Amino acid sequence: MEGEGDLLEVYAKYRDLELRFRGKPEEVVRVLLKFVQRILPAFDLASKITLTVDLEGLIENVEGIIAFTPEGPVVTVSKERLGGDKGAIMLHLIKAYIGHRTGRLDKDTLASSEIKSLIGVKSSTVAARLSELVSSGWVERVGRGEYRITTLGIKNFLDEVLPKIEAGEGA
Repeated sequence: MEGEGDLLEVYAKYRDLELRFRGKPEEVVRVLLKFVQRILPAFDLASKITLTVDLEGLIENVEGIIAFTPEGPVVTVSKERLGGDKGAIMLHLIKAYIGHRTGRLDKDTLASSEIKSLIGVKSSTVAARLSELVSSGWVERVGRGEYRITTLGIKNFLDEVLPKIEAGEGA
């Protein structure tokens, strides 16, 4: 079969995905997309996978958790209901995202120092949680000490963190 050698070469290159990317699903997806595109160049899978945020739906989902004031959006639930430090960080970054998208805030990012004061934990704790969130692809670093929620992070928040907040499970 023509091309079989190429296929075996590509397979050999990517067979250790599990070991190389353990705990980093976004990297696995990226490498697998490259693999599929190399095997089937005419099949552009990446163009068919798009994750978007429905701003109106997001605002409806966080109703009762984020409120809008003349000064901008504010979190209205206690820290205990936010699912731990990661949930609290994600919620405040979503608040910044919504505030910026609705024109109530100048930026959609928060500095790590702002996050520290908003959730009331040590700088080292904020740095560790932000590092975990960046590694997972849910938050991105956009400047020196500035962070923004990603589309994947918003989806994860809606799927995993928000139900816990609504159920009152907290951390």
